[in-house]
Order: sequence, then structure tokens, then C-alpha cells
Amino acid sequence: MKPVGVIRAACREDVKELAVLSQASMRYSWSEQDFAEALTYSQAKVYLCEQDGQVLGYAILYHAADQGDVPSIAVRHSARRQRVGSRLLEHVFGEAYTLGVRKLFLEVRDSNDAAQRLYETMGFLRISVRKGFYDQPREDAVVMMRILQKPDDRRIEVE
Repeated sequence: MKPVGVIRAACREDVKELAVLSQASMRYSWSEQDFAEALTYSQAKVYLCEQDGQVLGYAILYHAADQGDVPSIAVRHSARRQRVGSRLLEHVFGEAYTLGVRKLFLEVRDSNDAAQRLYETMGFLRISVRKGFYDQPREDAVVMMRILQKPDDRRIEVE
């Protein structure tokens, strides 16, 4: 399957479309202000995948010392099952490793089986459960972690 879209670092001009995608993808979405603030943090990176000027997906990386966190990742419904999410994660893995991150964490709703399957195929392991972490509805979070190693040639460079 030919890769869909191009991955690049997000910029201020992207925050509105990123917020719209976030809102369409999850209950507790990121606002334009949340994305704008993340773009100003030295320990945060926001990447997106776009095609023909439309954002297909995004992934956010927070990093400090040798640990990183993916607080939000989303793929446009019409672009799902086209490797957009896995390509974004591969990109995050490479960038995070370059920044010195060796352990990467994320949380996912216990009921989100599709996301958990994706994360497991991308090398994440379930390490714990946070009881009652999410609201509306009240739900546990599955905490997952991946050990990062030297990136391979599949990493997509930021333009």
C-alpha cells in the first residue's frame, strides 16, 4: 500500500484544523489554545500527516530526560486503516529517540480496542491500569509503554 500523505511538524497556522480533527475524534478533545500552547513548549512536538492541504492525522509528543508521553493522537475517520496512525507513531519514535527518549508512554481508554491493537502492533506493552481515569463515561485507562531503540530506515523526515 502506497503511503498516504506527508508527515511534517505542525505550525501555528494548523491549530484550527488540528482542533477540529481532535474534536471529531474524541470526547475530551484538544482546543485550538491547547495546540497553540503545545507549539510553544520546548519539550513538546506536534506532528501531522496531510494530503492535498487536508490534515489526515496528528500525534503529540511530550519529552523530558529519557521519557516521553503521547498525550494525544488522532486520525481523520476517512483516513483510518491507511497506515496514517502507524506512520505518525513511527515518526514520533524516531524523533523521540533523537531527543534522548528511551521510554515512551501513552494512555488509552479500556474500551478502545482498535487503538490498543494498533499500539500493540507498534511495540507498546500494557504496563498498568489507572482505575476511573476517564470521565463521561467513567472508564479505566490502560497505560502502555514502548522501549525506544535506534530508529530504522522507515522514519519519515520532517520537511
